[in-house]
Amino acid sequence: MKANSDKSKQSKKATRRVLAGVLCGASVLSLVLSLVMPPISQAIANDAQAAPTEETVMGGSSTESTDVENTNNGDTENQNSDETEGDEADPSNGVEQGQPEGKLQAEDGELSDGNAVMLAAEGGQTKTASTEIRTADDLKKLANASGVASFKLMNDVETGETIALNKDGSNITLDLNGCKIKYTSQSQPLFNITGGATLTVKDGQQVAATETTTSQTNKCGNLALMEYDTSNGIPTGLTYYVTESVANGTRTTETLKAYKAHVKGAIVACSGSKDLRLIVINSGGHLNLESGMITQDKNNCVKNLVYAAGSSAISVDGGYVCGGYCPEGAAGAGISVENSTLDISDGVIAGNYAPSGGGVYALNSTVNMVGGIISGNGTNDNEVGYGAGICAEDSMVTITNGYITNNKYQFYTDEGHKGNGCHGGGGIAAFSHNQGQKKGGLVISGGYITGNCSAEAGGGVYAGAWNKPLSGFAFYGGIIASNVAQNSEGGGIRIAAPTVGEFNVSGKKAYITNNTTNTTNDWGGGGVFVQGSSDNNVQPASLNIYNALITNNHASGFGGGFAACPTGKTAITDTNGIAIFGNYDGKPDGSGYNRSGGTHDKNDDADWRPNHEGGEITEDFKKAGHQDLFLIRDSANAESLPYIAAVTGQMLGGGAANWSGTIDKTPTSIGKYEGAQAKYMIGLKSEPIQYDKDAATAAASLFITGNRSNIHGGGVMTNGDVIAGSTTQVNVYPKMKLNGTKALEGRALTADDAGKFRFQLLEPGESGGVPSFNNNDDGKLQLNGCSIVGDDDGATNDAEGNFVFDLGRVHSAGTNVYYLVEDPGNVADRVPGVDYDQTIYKIELTTTTEKRPVLDIDYIYYLVTNVRVTNLKNNEAKTFTPNNGSDVSIKITDGNTDKTFTNAYKPKGSWTPQVTKKVDGGEMKAFTFELANEDDPNFTKPETVTINPDPANVKTEKNGNATSTVDFKSKTYKLTDLNNGSKTFTYYVREKYESSTYPHYKFDQSVYRFKVVAKDNTQGGIDCAVTYRKGTVDPGGTWKDTDNKDHEFPDTTPTFTNTYSTSLPLSGMSGVTLTYLAGAAALCAAAAWMHIRRKANAKGGERRE
Repeated sequence: MKANSDKSKQSKKATRRVLAGVLCGASVLSLVLSLVMPPISQAIANDAQAAPTEETVMGGSSTESTDVENTNNGDTENQNSDETEGDEADPSNGVEQGQPEGKLQAEDGELSDGNAVMLAAEGGQTKTASTEIRTADDLKKLANASGVASFKLMNDVETGETIALNKDGSNITLDLNGCKIKYTSQSQPLFNITGGATLTVKDGQQVAATETTTSQTNKCGNLALMEYDTSNGIPTGLTYYVTESVANGTRTTETLKAYKAHVKGAIVACSGSKDLRLIVINSGGHLNLESGMITQDKNNCVKNLVYAAGSSAISVDGGYVCGGYCPEGAAGAGISVENSTLDISDGVIAGNYAPSGGGVYALNSTVNMVGGIISGNGTNDNEVGYGAGICAEDSMVTITNGYITNNKYQFYTDEGHKGNGCHGGGGIAAFSHNQGQKKGGLVISGGYITGNCSAEAGGGVYAGAWNKPLSGFAFYGGIIASNVAQNSEGGGIRIAAPTVGEFNVSGKKAYITNNTTNTTNDWGGGGVFVQGSSDNNVQPASLNIYNALITNNHASGFGGGFAACPTGKTAITDTNGIAIFGNYDGKPDGSGYNRSGGTHDKNDDADWRPNHEGGEITEDFKKAGHQDLFLIRDSANAESLPYIAAVTGQMLGGGAANWSGTIDKTPTSIGKYEGAQAKYMIGLKSEPIQYDKDAATAAASLFITGNRSNIHGGGVMTNGDVIAGSTTQVNVYPKMKLNGTKALEGRALTADDAGKFRFQLLEPGESGGVPSFNNNDDGKLQLNGCSIVGDDDGATNDAEGNFVFDLGRVHSAGTNVYYLVEDPGNVADRVPGVDYDQTIYKIELTTTTEKRPVLDIDYIYYLVTNVRVTNLKNNEAKTFTPNNGSDVSIKITDGNTDKTFTNAYKPKGSWTPQVTKKVDGGEMKAFTFELANEDDPNFTKPETVTINPDPANVKTEKNGNATSTVDFKSKTYKLTDLNNGSKTFTYYVREKYESSTYPHYKFDQSVYRFKVVAKDNTQGGIDCAVTYRKGTVDPGGTWKDTDNKDHEFPDTTPTFTNTYSTSLPLSGMSGVTLTYLAGAAALCAAAAWMHIRRKANAKGGERRE
């Protein structure tokens, strides 16, 4: 049975082992599957999805490719044309669209300039059957046509006869069909269109111009190039240039691009003279150019390729008017209109030359440009004139889109013109025909005037001529960029006296950028120049400018942003006005400053010399600010001079310009609500904070940036009058500064205290309440209806305790009341250990006003006449009478010291003496301990504390020993307890000897010494570093060291150990001994009996009970 039982046990053990193995294997398998199955499942799912996707791609690949092509050829083209931001000048401008057919639409529905570049002469195709023209006689059939009629040129035709189209209401279309009409008359027109007749010229074989490479590196003044057949001088090609401009934030970037057009269908003047007008429209006639080219041969000339008069009209919707040359005695070699209308929506007018208006000339007419390109036209280089691209006299010119680019006013060989700027206009010149009149106008609301060059003034725009003003000149939008005035003023725009200009861009962004004047003798004006008056009673030109940012411009003289010369007057306001900052001046190599050539006896920008032998520029002026704003005139009899300039401290966007520099040779700074006027000299630099810069940038709609002047005024230069902003009254507040000083009692202020104490200037409300402080522990400021002046943050102290309020809001005459307080803030935010001063000062300002007009703007100056300061804590008052009511600075004191507010520094610190009691061999009792001061080592007047022997307060160890701790009263220190912020305190502690109370305890007789180093941490607390040593005190009261080692407290604490012990009586010792021996014998007997029983069991004997 036993064997079977053993086998059974073994079988069970085997079974248990097998089961354990199975369970282990199952666990391993489960773990493996948990790791492997998820990625396998995901892979299966991916395969299931991949199969149908592949089928779709493969099956639909042809359709998908077609969709991409359709997108590129259709939607993308439209998108490229239409993607403008609001009404902002199109930064992509569509120059490279390259559509072979159709016309791009700009946002306002007008034809975009991009279409003009690439589709210079694409015209619509008529479906009406055309009469074929093969000979000169066939061409005469046009004269007999009436109503709607179409003709198609089938081959080149040569003729010298004039064809009169004079039937009212006739609408004749001539398709050049890739062929040429070679006209041989020297003086009579080929077509004379009158009496309400309309001729439409197109070329059904014309192809779009293509972009070509160019070796030109200069972005301006690249004249168009004509190519001719060497055998007959007939044009075969045209290359014209476009300085493309792309806006990006506050700047633009210009890129020169060249385009090549191949001549196919053309009307060519082959034997012309200076009297020939190739096509004439008169008495209500109308010419519509849709495509094709109107030009002349290489070796002859014309008066005009196209001329309109007598209330007639020309529409350029495509095609080319190019290569015309008028040697003398006329204007407008390309197109000339008189008492008529010219509409340009597309097409190219290029490579034409005349004394004035190489591309277009208008007299008493209307010119509307909504697209197209006027490029590479020039004035003749041997005579004076105006307007290489467009010259308009007594005419209304409106530009809303298109490019006027790379035109060049060329004449500059007369040294007498230096400094006059009396001719120019690389892109466009517009003015009255007769002196003393105000006729005609120029409105630019869009489009691009780029890369034009003038050998004299007005690289881009020449608005008005001397005493030939426009009735109005307005810039409402568009980009005027990378134009150059080589030898005179106004790289981008020149406004001549007495024209009135207005720059007012609304709802979009416009740019006057990267323009340059390279003059070496005039005063400058890289972006804009405004001409002044003279001694012959001609009023100065004036400019009203709104919402403009002038930044990142450079002048090699003074005033990188804005400058005014001796006859200029300037008023800068903040209401829809301008912001000027971040401009630069001085020669690029840092070697000094360029000066004007002293033209018209204007040498005030020369260095100062005694007795007025030089100019006004001093070394102090050079060292002070002048990078952003510069103005100068002769300072002789300065006191009697009128104010000629006024500047306010608040700029566009509402921020502070933070002007600093000199005004009338006096160092100055202008706060946000302040202002200053000058009689003869300004040099200022603006340094607004980034937040205010961003606000100005966001508020601006006109950006005058990146312009350069070789002399003064990189952005704007004026000899005339400039008003920035829309207001007619400007309130100028005084430089009112309230100064104060913060002090601490108990310690000195440190650099770490800078900005930690806050002060508020308060203005009483309608209730007339006076601020107060809570009469409790928090002591918080209560406004009681008062309002905080300025920012809620108020003013804070510097490291020396000084603070200042630039009041700047004394904006009413009479008496103004303010309260000055220290704001303690919330308790948690206060400087630790400081009790705050609750003094309240009442400040009463008495003001008056003075009106000083500049440029029809009333500047109202508020002047402080009296300041009364009352300390409401003691009702003591002081009165100040400023010497200069517009620049007041007073210091407020408490009347007893030179401080305004004095806070008490009251740091605190404490520690708690503690000892440990240990009892060996007995119970914890109510033992008593004594703590004595340094001067009482004999414990005559100790502080006592007794242990609570309750078991809850006692820790009992395994060996039966007991421990407990006991605390004395905390020791607290104030700043007055220390010497110069630090002091060492000594204490002694011992256990009271109570052997009579506890006779079985042996008492620890040690005396510990506590040494406490208390030190002000200057943060409102007193730190206590405590150490202790063990020792004894002799009968004389001297403490003696027994361990020569300091112990850190409270890492460890002084420990007193008492020992419990008892003594047995001698008579009882024998009984105890016998008892121990009897017990030992019993234990030996029991051990022997157990040994015998174990041996018996081992032999198999019977067990005995």
